[in-house]
Amino acid sequence: MKPTFVIFFGPPGCGKGTQAKKVIEELGLVQISTGELFRKHLSGKTPLGIKAQDYMSRGELVPDDITIGMVRERLQQPDCAAGAIFDGFPRTGDQAKALDTLLEELGGPLSMVVNFDLPIEISRQRLLARQEGRADDSPEIIEKRLNDHAQVEASVMPHYKAQEGIIKNIDANRSIDAIYNDALALIKSVMA
Repeated sequence: MKPTFVIFFGPPGCGKGTQAKKVIEELGLVQISTGELFRKHLSGKTPLGIKAQDYMSRGELVPDDITIGMVRERLQQPDCAAGAIFDGFPRTGDQAKALDTLLEELGGPLSMVVNFDLPIEISRQRLLARQEGRADDSPEIIEKRLNDHAQVEASVMPHYKAQEGIIKNIDANRSIDAIYNDALALIKSVMA
């Protein structure tokens, strides 16, 4: 059985991380969140983690080579054999191309991009409401993250739009359960 690789894409606050956690429990996939990879590397003070910390502390995007190195390392672990859901990756067109290459090496091309469609104003409201005391939750940083997402979308989505039928849209302005049912059905439809 070939592995199933899916990207969860959408603006900050759209719930893609929550949905990824629910879906992987159901389907036995692994969630690869670059945020979690960064935290793991930071706490372990790995060379990649130290480099990433520099950028993250300023609310900036971590350069591609650091991010791709972390993802490559994670995909080579045995628990990724059945596949993975990427949450927060890729963030640039170059990362999308690098991910295609990585997945080809691992014998499973990208199965689908699930685009969690959420108006930016609702994304902004959700981020302001969740104020978890994180350094990235101040109003200024939230605006920067929303602007960053617009740039990410402009960089990444043309790569996938060129691959007919790979993007599947889900209305993310609904209940968690309604979104989950749609996401689960989509991913089950591409699992071997």
